[in-house]
Amino acid sequence: MNALTKAALGLCCTALVINPALATDGTEIDMTCDSEKPVIMLVAGRTLDAERMRDYAIALGSSDLYPNARGYYLNIPRPVRVLEGEPDADDVALMVRFPSECSAVNFWYDEFYQTEIKPMRLNPSAGDYVVTLYNEADLPPYMAGKVGDNAYASE
Repeated sequence: MNALTKAALGLCCTALVINPALATDGTEIDMTCDSEKPVIMLVAGRTLDAERMRDYAIALGSSDLYPNARGYYLNIPRPVRVLEGEPDADDVALMVRFPSECSAVNFWYDEFYQTEIKPMRLNPSAGDYVVTLYNEADLPPYMAGKVGDNAYASE
């Protein structure tokens, strides 16, 4: 775990407001976040260069970024079956679960991710993606006792 990631994770777990950070273009990033509730990151869009995205995925998987942020994939990004509509063969949707919004935000703005990993899929873009965070829904009462609680264990 690099020092920046340790510091970022430490900050996310102790406060709702994290010191402002700067994007690579110099604009200020809003690092205000919730450190309590799990979130789902959705990466959805179209892959334009499968070979470069494969290299990006390998580099990301080989890094400590997901383990340090306690994030993990919830799905394989290609559909098993299409029930409605006609997606392009290169459309993907990947869901990543994080223990909190702060954890996901710190993962996304991690200096190593922004300077070493993310550029692997840019200039020109290897895919047109929209990346968003969603609050995880509560387990409905009719599922109580039928599935695990998915709670993150404290470390």
